[in-house]
Amino acid sequence: AGLTLIEDDGLATENAGLTEWPVPLLGKFDPAFLDVPPEVIQLTMRTNQKYFAASDANGKLAPVFIAVANIEANDGGAAIAAGNARVLSARLSDAKFFWDGDVAKVREHGLEAFTPKLADIVFHEKLGTVADKVERVAALARHLADFIPGCNADLAEQAARLCKADLTTGTVGEFPEVQGLAGGYLAHAAGLPAAVADAIRDHYRPVGQGDDVPTAPVSVSVALADKLDTLFAFFAAKEFPTGSRDPFAL
Repeated sequence: AGLTLIEDDGLATENAGLTEWPVPLLGKFDPAFLDVPPEVIQLTMRTNQKYFAASDANGKLAPVFIAVANIEANDGGAAIAAGNARVLSARLSDAKFFWDGDVAKVREHGLEAFTPKLADIVFHEKLGTVADKVERVAALARHLADFIPGCNADLAEQAARLCKADLTTGTVGEFPEVQGLAGGYLAHAAGLPAAVADAIRDHYRPVGQGDDVPTAPVSVSVALADKLDTLFAFFAAKEFPTGSRDPFAL
């Protein structure tokens, strides 16, 4: 089909465990769904349906999925692929509904429109709400900017004030795994500077040992500020990690 499989070893292992006679089948979905961020589409396909994704010749996500059947069907798998396409279409319709609503809101009111509800989300009973954390992170990101070559303090503070905004979006409410990523895409949709959008996208990184570390100056300041605030705040609140428990990944 002229496409390239997007490798996913974990998903391959999972499908191998679910099938005795694995038969991969290529199906298609409506290209209109590609308006949704590719990470959301891949997450939906992977988590809910156990489908693989593929990219086109330009490296962009292709409007296809690869389902693994447990049988060699007489029709070559056409009916199975069509049935799977209907199921995926329903899931992607949900994703597109939430995404389109979020984009419309940021284009009309800016990404700031999502921040008031952060005051309703408790970060920790001893440390206040997510809105309280954002205030601390914004002040710290601005302070850290003085120590990071090429970092604009105004952009660092702006990115920090918006870095948790996507937590109250419909997209992240439905797909929590894309927090940060969704915020970055929405920041671009809102017309914010690229450095701000990238910092919002990358401020959780690195997530684990194998992840990339932010290198852009504004991204570095916000990512450091978010992590340093978490470390300092939990230790100040005497919520120490122990040998067996570290629920906040300190």
